[in-house]
Amino acid sequence: MRILTSIALILTIVAAPAAPAAAAAQAACTWRVTALPAPAGYSYAVANGVAPVSGTVVGHAVRADGSGRDAVVWQNGSPQVLPKPPIEGSGSNRADIVNNQGVIAGVWWGANNRVTAWRYRAGTYDLLPMPATTMGISVTGINTAGDIIGQSFTLSPSSQGLLWKAATPDQYTSLGSSTYAVGIDDAGRYVLNTRVIVNPDGSRVTLARQVFVRLYDRGRILTDDLDKKTVVEWNISGQVVREFAGTYGHAVNASGVLVATPPGTAYVAVRNGSAWEQFTVRMTTSEGITDANVVVANFDHDGTTQTEQVAGTWQRGC
Repeated sequence: MRILTSIALILTIVAAPAAPAAAAAQAACTWRVTALPAPAGYSYAVANGVAPVSGTVVGHAVRADGSGRDAVVWQNGSPQVLPKPPIEGSGSNRADIVNNQGVIAGVWWGANNRVTAWRYRAGTYDLLPMPATTMGISVTGINTAGDIIGQSFTLSPSSQGLLWKAATPDQYTSLGSSTYAVGIDDAGRYVLNTRVIVNPDGSRVTLARQVFVRLYDRGRILTDDLDKKTVVEWNISGQVVREFAGTYGHAVNASGVLVATPPGTAYVAVRNGSAWEQFTVRMTTSEGITDANVVVANFDHDGTTQTEQVAGTWQRGC
C-alpha cells in the first residue's frame, strides 16, 4: 500500500509541470485561412454559403472588366463559373446557398432592373416565381430536398417571407408580410424572424423571450438577447440550450461549434465549447461552418480597406 502511494505521489509530481505546457499548446491553436481563388478572367471572388457536409462553397466573382459578376461554385477549392440563367439581356448573377446534393440557389439582377431568384440543379435552372410587386429578392436557406426559403422586398408591404418547394417549382408559399424565415431543415420545419417555429404539421411554437432571431441551422436556433448582450441558443421545442456573453451568431454546425462576436470587440471568433478561439485574420462576419469544422468567410487579404474582401476557408491548427 505504501509502495502504491509513493508511486502515485511520484506520478503526481512528475505530471504537474506538464499541465502548463498542455495549456500553452491549447492556447497556440488558431484558425488559419486558405484563400479560395477567383476563376480566370475575374478580379476577385466572394463566398456566400457552404454545404454542411460536402463542403461545397458558393458565391460570386467580379468580372475583370467591371461589367458585373457571375455565380461561382468551389469544389475542393477549385472554382467553376455557373452558366447564365435563361433570362434575356445582360446582368449579374450570384449564388447564395447550396445543399449537400449540389443544389444551388441564388439571385439574378438584370440590366433592366429585373430581379429573379433561381434554383440550379443537375445543370438546369428553375426560375422561382415571386409576388408581382417584388423589387428585390433574397434566398436564405435550403434543405436536402432543395426546398428554399427567402424574402421578397416591395414598397408595400416592405417585405414578405417566401417558401419554394422543390416538388412544385412554379409555385411559392407566402410566409406573411414583414416576416421572413431564417432557416429550414430536412423535415420542412422553418423558423421565422418573429420568434416562431413552424413545424411540418403546421403547429407553431413561440420562443418565450424577446430575442432577435439570427439563424436556424441543423436543429439549432441562434438568437441575440439585445438587452443582456448574450447569444441564446434554442432547440426545436423552444427550450434554451445555452447562453453566453456575446452577440450575432453567424454560423453553427451539428456539434455546436459556432461563429459569433465575443464581448468587447467588433470581430468574430469561433466559440468552441466554452472557449473563444481567434482567427488568424480579423473578420466581422462568417458565411457558414461545415460539420467538419471548416469555416467559410471573406477576409482582408492585403491589409488595406481600399480593396474588397475575398473568399477563404478556415481550419483549426495547433
